[in-house]
Amino acid sequence: MRTLIGINNLTVIDQMAYANHIQFFYRLGKHYPKDEFILCNPRRMSIDKMRNFAAKAAMELECDYLMFIDDDVLIPINAFQLLQEADKDIISGITYIRGYPYPPMVFKWEYGDGFYYRDCLEHVDNNGLIQCDAVGFSCVLIKVSLLLKMRPPFFITAQNHTEDVYFCIRAIEQFPETTIYAHSLVQTEHILGSETIHTSNLQFRKNYDLEICPELKKQTSKSVDRGQEYLDSVLANEI
Repeated sequence: MRTLIGINNLTVIDQMAYANHIQFFYRLGKHYPKDEFILCNPRRMSIDKMRNFAAKAAMELECDYLMFIDDDVLIPINAFQLLQEADKDIISGITYIRGYPYPPMVFKWEYGDGFYYRDCLEHVDNNGLIQCDAVGFSCVLIKVSLLLKMRPPFFITAQNHTEDVYFCIRAIEQFPETTIYAHSLVQTEHILGSETIHTSNLQFRKNYDLEICPELKKQTSKSVDRGQEYLDSVLANEI
């Protein structure tokens, strides 16, 4: 088995992330001695260009999987094992967005009700998996067989959408049978300054933010119904 692992960063990486990623790679080498892991870490490249570059390399090198790890997240040491054993086309860990109210990057489309963040603690199956429509790619495993079927470019960042959600929407549009999941047992920690956002401190952080800025609750209570507009903007972005 051959896996290309892409890590995006412009020039430098946080010390916490560096140490965590080194431990992750050490575990890969120790527990998968017969497999090949290829690091793709281009310098000074935008996130969508970097992901397209990595996808092209994964296909040309005849890899089985393409894994992305963001340079600002800490991941469980067994993340690859859990994601690979789930056997899905696209499967991510759980990463919380770095801003109140810190929703998870696990998305579900509700036509009529719009776009919303799906609660990662709901609808978890017996294997810890959450079926969804799109995920963030802070820690994700993608089957290269899916890439080989799709039309490039795979990743596009635009004003109304991120490159990872764009990819998921395109995959479903081109191949409706594509399986997209999040793994509740792969909990990342999103670096926030010298802190991280994680399940264990999520509520404490929310309470802290509300204490210093009560207006946040009023702002986030407003209904945001832009799901169809969001999807249309992605699907209309043809190149």
